[in-house]
Amino acid sequence: MTRSASPVIIALLLVVAALFLTRSVMEPVAFALFIVALAAPFQTRLRRVMPAGLALLATIVVTLGVLGLLVLAIVWSIGEIGHWVILNVGRFQASYTALRIWLETHDIFVPGIFAQRFEIAWITGPLRAGAASLQTVIGFIMLAFVFIVLGLKETDQIPGRITRIQGPAASWDAVATGHLIIAKFRRYMAVRALASVLTGAATAGLAAFFGVELPLAWGVMAFAFNFLPFIGPLIVVVLMTIFAAAQFGAWQVPALVLVTVTAAQFVIGSYLEPILAGAALSMSPFVVLLAVFFWGLLWGIPGAFLGVPIVILLITVCDQLPGSRWVATLLSGKAGA
Repeated sequence: MTRSASPVIIALLLVVAALFLTRSVMEPVAFALFIVALAAPFQTRLRRVMPAGLALLATIVVTLGVLGLLVLAIVWSIGEIGHWVILNVGRFQASYTALRIWLETHDIFVPGIFAQRFEIAWITGPLRAGAASLQTVIGFIMLAFVFIVLGLKETDQIPGRITRIQGPAASWDAVATGHLIIAKFRRYMAVRALASVLTGAATAGLAAFFGVELPLAWGVMAFAFNFLPFIGPLIVVVLMTIFAAAQFGAWQVPALVLVTVTAAQFVIGSYLEPILAGAALSMSPFVVLLAVFFWGLLWGIPGAFLGVPIVILLITVCDQLPGSRWVATLLSGKAGA
């Protein structure tokens, strides 16, 4: 048993190593394939009412517009909040000093750099790193967009190629499976987009209710970051709580912000999303969390975004093959009979 499993384990490790070493190419390619899968049905509908060239151009414009709006939302929200932070450094310094004094009076001594006085570089450093990361993300999207254009040009040829490769006697209809995967991808993104809108609205509403400054920017950030399952919402909650502590200089309002925003995200993510997704996208929460962190570790932000779609693809393919159907059952969130 051990000997038969060893080649499989070695092969998996080699694949993971190859994906990591080739991430500069595989990241934009995987992202592009996912976007092509989402945009292909739209392009197919346009071809029924206009020439293929115009349909391709319209699809490219719409795709670029959606990606551009999402990037602009992230840039605007981070810029607004970052500008507020720079103008209110004194509040952060006062909050930090008060926290350190409170900890010391309760015989809790913080070692290392946090025991020193407040430094502006603690804030400007992450902001610069964030700006640099944002430039990397923009460059990544531009490279991926080239692959998206090339992929959209060949969408109508791919089913025929797959059919010729499989042959007439194939026991598995890969084309039908591909259409099923695309349908699940579109449903997943529709549910994710709706959940992101609800999360953004709830975050902005709670920020305004508690008097946290820049509620619209917090709402937009929560909307954009919610496309990264688990990681994105967590980042928003932590940042919003820290900034509320700096703004109010007390712990009551930040504690309320932490509890209520977390509760809103939990209700939307744990109850509304599964209801909207339905049984077709049923996945084990543990598997979803593992996929987000595993692919995030492997490919960074693009990997965290693509982690769940990769699981959807894996479950769908395994469910179509009798020999691997147990894998789909194991990864899905469906209860046993």
